[in-house]
Amino acid sequence: MSHDLSPQRYQLSAKAMALAAILSFSGLQAAPAEAMNEQSLRVTLNVANMTVADAISKIERSGGYVFVYNDDVRGELSNKVTLRSNNKQIDDVLRQLFASTNIAYRRTGRQVTLYKAEQRRASKEIPNSRHDREKQAVGYVVTGKVVDNAGEPVVGATVRVKGRNIATVSNVDGFFTIDMQDGKALDVSYVGYHSQTINKPKGKITVVLAEDNADIAEVVVVGYGVKKKANLIGAVSTVTADELKDRPVNSVGQMLQGQVPNLTITFASGTPGEATRMNIRGATSIVNSGAPLVLIDGVEGNIDRVNPNDIESISVLKDAASAAIYGARAGFGVILVTTKSNKDGQVHITYNGRYSWSAPTTKTSFMTCGYDAARLVDQFSMAMNNSSYTNYSKADYAELKARRYDQTENPNRPWVVVGPDGNYRYYGNFDWYHYIFDFKQPTWNHNLSISGGSNKFNFVVSANYNQRLGIFAINPDRYNQKNFMAKVSSQLKPWLKLTSTSTLFRSDYAAPGYDFEDGGNFDNLWQHALPYVLPCNPDGSNVYTYSPSANKPTNGFVAMLREGKGFANVKKTQSCYAVNADFKISADLHVIGNVSYKLIYKDKTTRQANMTYSEKPEKYDKATTIFFQNRLKESRSEEEYLVYDLYANYQKTFSSIHSLNIVAGVNHETGRYKNIEGNVKDLPMSLNDLFLGTGARGVKGGQHEYALLGYFGRLSYDCAGKYLAELNMRYDGTSRFPKQKRWGFFPSMALGWRMSDENFFSPLRDVVENLKLRFSIGSLGNQITDGRLNGNPYYPYIRKANIKQSNFLNYIADDKFFYYVDLAAPVSGSLTWEKIITTNVGLDLGILKNRLTATVDLYQRRTKDMLAASLTLPGVYGYSAPLENNGELRTNGYEITLSWNDRFILKGKPFYYGCSAALSDCQSKLVRYSGNQTKVLGKEYEGMEWGEIWGYKVRGIYQTEEDVRRRAVDQSFVSSRFTNGAGDLIFEDIDNSTKIDNGKGTLENHGDLVKLGNSLPRYQYSFTTHMSWNGFDLSLFLQGIGRQHFYPSGENFAFWGPYSRIYSSFIPADFVNRYWTKENPNSYFPRPAGGIARNGGVLTKVNNRYLQNLAYCRLKNFTIGYTLPGILTKKVSIEKIRFYFSGENMFTLSALDSNYLDPEQISGKGGSGNVYPYSKSFAFGLDVTF
Repeated sequence: MSHDLSPQRYQLSAKAMALAAILSFSGLQAAPAEAMNEQSLRVTLNVANMTVADAISKIERSGGYVFVYNDDVRGELSNKVTLRSNNKQIDDVLRQLFASTNIAYRRTGRQVTLYKAEQRRASKEIPNSRHDREKQAVGYVVTGKVVDNAGEPVVGATVRVKGRNIATVSNVDGFFTIDMQDGKALDVSYVGYHSQTINKPKGKITVVLAEDNADIAEVVVVGYGVKKKANLIGAVSTVTADELKDRPVNSVGQMLQGQVPNLTITFASGTPGEATRMNIRGATSIVNSGAPLVLIDGVEGNIDRVNPNDIESISVLKDAASAAIYGARAGFGVILVTTKSNKDGQVHITYNGRYSWSAPTTKTSFMTCGYDAARLVDQFSMAMNNSSYTNYSKADYAELKARRYDQTENPNRPWVVVGPDGNYRYYGNFDWYHYIFDFKQPTWNHNLSISGGSNKFNFVVSANYNQRLGIFAINPDRYNQKNFMAKVSSQLKPWLKLTSTSTLFRSDYAAPGYDFEDGGNFDNLWQHALPYVLPCNPDGSNVYTYSPSANKPTNGFVAMLREGKGFANVKKTQSCYAVNADFKISADLHVIGNVSYKLIYKDKTTRQANMTYSEKPEKYDKATTIFFQNRLKESRSEEEYLVYDLYANYQKTFSSIHSLNIVAGVNHETGRYKNIEGNVKDLPMSLNDLFLGTGARGVKGGQHEYALLGYFGRLSYDCAGKYLAELNMRYDGTSRFPKQKRWGFFPSMALGWRMSDENFFSPLRDVVENLKLRFSIGSLGNQITDGRLNGNPYYPYIRKANIKQSNFLNYIADDKFFYYVDLAAPVSGSLTWEKIITTNVGLDLGILKNRLTATVDLYQRRTKDMLAASLTLPGVYGYSAPLENNGELRTNGYEITLSWNDRFILKGKPFYYGCSAALSDCQSKLVRYSGNQTKVLGKEYEGMEWGEIWGYKVRGIYQTEEDVRRRAVDQSFVSSRFTNGAGDLIFEDIDNSTKIDNGKGTLENHGDLVKLGNSLPRYQYSFTTHMSWNGFDLSLFLQGIGRQHFYPSGENFAFWGPYSRIYSSFIPADFVNRYWTKENPNSYFPRPAGGIARNGGVLTKVNNRYLQNLAYCRLKNFTIGYTLPGILTKKVSIEKIRFYFSGENMFTLSALDSNYLDPEQISGKGGSGNVYPYSKSFAFGLDVTF
């Protein structure tokens, strides 16, 4: 395919672009040699009396070459030649071919640029003197250099005087000189770059050509195909590989957080390998978490198990029109991950490596003075139950006070002494927090990828290794992850292309202590580890219980860390194999078949072991409580997933302006899950073998299967890129519903109008280059119930029966236990699909030569026939009413994205910069609901605002007993555990009843309750800016939310301190200034009273004073890098070397009432926040491409 570069005719087709990208390989075996020695390329050309143009075409077809030329050469191409050349070097053939013409050429790989012979001579170098330039010039001469974005010279660029038949090309250094004569402007162009027009050029100029990525960046992956972004009419957001690279995290989920409007990403904790929780566009369903479908190269998968370096792009399909073709699995959006493929046919070897370390995102300065901490906890204990927590005597307090200011142990005042009873006594000032935790968490990440190929074959092979030392200073937890991918694509026949992708993921996380998946480690760390007690005795023995209180610091967890015998180890392995066959039936019709198979294993081992401790010198005991039972548990789960897709894709253009695309096919999926677990007690301490245990044994397991069959279709119409229409349909059947309810039909439609292409818009086109309006409406089905119906999400229509063992009837059967059947709650026999109907209105805008772009979407999503509670059954029935398809949830929202990208010349080098901002929001309402007819608050009811928080209003704190008597309001309902007095909260009497209560607790009669806020995130936003110049690059990414309310649970030790549990381990250093005393009347917390945030205490009553706003703004990422000049690296055969520094979560502005809490961590584990802490990370990295 030859290319006419004349300004009037220049047009780059998709096919030509693809050919231009495949440079120097024609076969797998030849690839390495060709890469090493271009001159060895050979062709065979036998022609007789054939025009040069036809001979060129023959070379292109046989060898994958691309010839480019301008008008000056066109006349020479009609010359006829006779040539016989067998397996000759390409340059020998070209010299013979052009010998009888006035054509010269320059070859770069498989691209050959043609021009008149005298032009080549004229442009070999820039004249070095004014005399030389004047000899050449007829009018005036312009000299310059053509470079790309990185400042590298562009060789062979066509430089033409606009409107004249005067042209030249840039030389090997990018330089050119041209006689302008009476011309006014220069057109500079080169294949694969955007053309530039320079008006009134004078003297020496630098022309920067930007790469034309239209066929790549402007193509968006959608369901079963791709679409040009310009023709997209659904609500789709895209993220490119550049937006994910070089972040000091190894989770794609973490990288995506804040990148896509209305894609909410959260994590239950900061545990290495923690699963990403995703939601698109807000609330979804009562019985469904609303997780979107994730497809990786068309195969359903886990986004956390993808190597970030393998990703080419991510498309997020938000509305029904975009996602409808995926049917049952796409009820709440689709995320399409596309991995990289070789594009240019050259061999590339890329290494990315980084080392990172971490720091806490919150304050970590806790009380370390034993005397102050003991007094504080005893003060809270005495106020609550008139007893001491420490049981320390006046003599003990005197010992503590004597050491009050000893930051380190003084030999004359040891922190551990032997008391009169012979037991150890502890008078320390110990920093438990920094003894347990080490936030450095060094992490190493290495990635290596190799890609290459030819015009008929290409491949990508990559491997990634990530290793992280965890947060525990003693016996640190360890996480490592390995990824491998091999993707091979081969054009086996002109009508058959075969692509095979294999991936392997393996992670291994080993942590000391309890089973970390149960979350017990951090709950226990927050208990009893007060600074006056130490973790070990002078002889090195563990402290587990101690006199005189018999309390257990961290419930033995630190002792477990020190001994290193108790641990949990989880290994996950996932292998996936996919084969895609593309049959070209005709130029317009392709039939594609996909087969994919995924196998997932999870192996888990947990070990509990006895622990030795000491309460007095030379006397040692073994801890055998529930956490130290010398027990081994091993489990394995296995998942299989098999998918078949077969579909046809027909694409045809009529009369040059009417384009039609039809996709129709079938999808079949099957899945199987199986797990088994065994455990045994009383093993030899040094062995971990189930067979060797001598105590009680146990075994359990389970399995399930499911299947899905779907028929899908899409009809797309495009008229001149101006009028766009699309119809989608999906007909799905699932095994999760009764036979008569298994099938559902889900259609959608979308319309688009590019107003800016209308004739009447021409006066504005110089400013507004693109204005497109979009509309879509459609329905999707949801089959996922999260197991809320009967504990099994795969058979929700079958009433579950559990076989149990009686523990009280053995006395009537010779001490043998009876087994009996326990029926679960009844289920509805008419369960069927939830239907999600989405309406979307959108606008795409590009102004000022598309430097400023905007996207706006307004949407409404209705979950109809939602599974919800039915009418209340009589109490004598014994069960609650089953869920049925009788509810409706409505969500309204919007998304706004603004972007600006531009460049200018700074000191002769192009300076690129850009920024983008995004804002999104949504609200949900339960508009139809049959249950809870009396509308009791705290449960779902019709008309409820989803996520609403009801509570009491607190207007201050009583300062005197007289204040209490004068107000004469009964607050016993909210503070029943003690009589109100000075230092207690003042609750507002909203209903003027002189009594604080919740009335009947209903919407109609809610007493003094008011709606305080909402637990769902509002006003999610992000801001990104980037710039690059002369090898330097910098990017900054801010992300946050504007409002989200949260009331800490009673177990949130970091927030409540001793108001939660008197013995909370880590008391903030400033806590003594935050609770009420007569000397501190303007405090945040009320008077000291241990435990009143738990067990029905006054602080368990949700109120506005302690309701937290989780709004935050976080510097999610900051990266600065430098790329060495290509002129240096290419001398050592290295294409690119880049060094960079990157920081993640570097700082956070938060609306929380405490600096000891992370806004993304505080709500973890049921609102307790007692989870693996979040971290900020810093990294130095290196990117090398050969």
